[in-house]
Amino acid sequence: MTHAKHLLLTCLLASGTVFGCKPTVGQAPSLITDYALLAVRGEPPEAKPGADVVYSFVLASPAGSVTDATAGWDVCQTPKPPAENNSVASACNPPAPGPTTGQTFDAPVLTNACMLFGPIAPPVSVGQPAIRPRDPDSTGGYYLPVRVKFPDLATGSLTGFAFERITCNLANAATSIVDEYNTRYQPNNDPGIAATAVIRADGSRMDLDSDTQVVSPGESVIFEATFAAGSAETFPVLDPSGDALVDQTESLYMSWFATSGSFEHDRTGVAGGETATSTSNAWKAPDTAMSVHLWLVLRDSRGGTDFKSYQIQVTQ
Repeated sequence: MTHAKHLLLTCLLASGTVFGCKPTVGQAPSLITDYALLAVRGEPPEAKPGADVVYSFVLASPAGSVTDATAGWDVCQTPKPPAENNSVASACNPPAPGPTTGQTFDAPVLTNACMLFGPIAPPVSVGQPAIRPRDPDSTGGYYLPVRVKFPDLATGSLTGFAFERITCNLANAATSIVDEYNTRYQPNNDPGIAATAVIRADGSRMDLDSDTQVVSPGESVIFEATFAAGSAETFPVLDPSGDALVDQTESLYMSWFATSGSFEHDRTGVAGGETATSTSNAWKAPDTAMSVHLWLVLRDSRGGTDFKSYQIQVTQ
């Protein structure tokens, strides 16, 4: 596979809050054949302006998780102009790495984040038209982009963004609704992957969390991931009419990745309001004996993230 000197990898996932990607030309997104930024996570996943957040990443490779990589980090401070179609402003992705370098990044949410990226209209410059404040996503959320860049990987550079959910005041609502919202709304917590099992065609189950499991070349199995209790949280959202709050339950999306073999789906999940406590995906093992690295990345619709990695031994 031919790689450009610099690869900008910014594929937004359906959760709308965290993304990190890899080249996928001619191959399934779930197949890891090069360095791949699978997730960038902020802890906590939702914070007020001025609150401290610790960011980390999951970097995969054909040899497994890359645990010794360092990245350049930077907090975006430029709202995306209406004329730009990217998920973030082009000014937030300069060629140089971020000013802070490390495996993690500790930074406060910008004190003016709700003005730059949220419902507060920024001040009007002399001679310029008023700038319209941001619209929330379908969960009522606003997000601060945080860039992570790996400039010196063997196959080029790799860039991704975390979208840290910002706790902003409710806009365009009556005082009584704002008071109710402030009483009821709880900031997002991360979902969790409680356990992952391998289910064979005969119905037998193997626990991936206890040990490396063995499958046969070409064997078709089912991976089943169980969600931790409370992963799908319920929270109030302002009705589009602006006259009431409505309860919404988070959707959960699982992205699946492996260094070999093939998944039936690149992503599975549970829609908001559904009661399923797990998600599953079919996987066909490669036809030759090898060790296969597996990653699961779970996201909720408000930007929370969890991930696990496993190893599968394909043996005759």
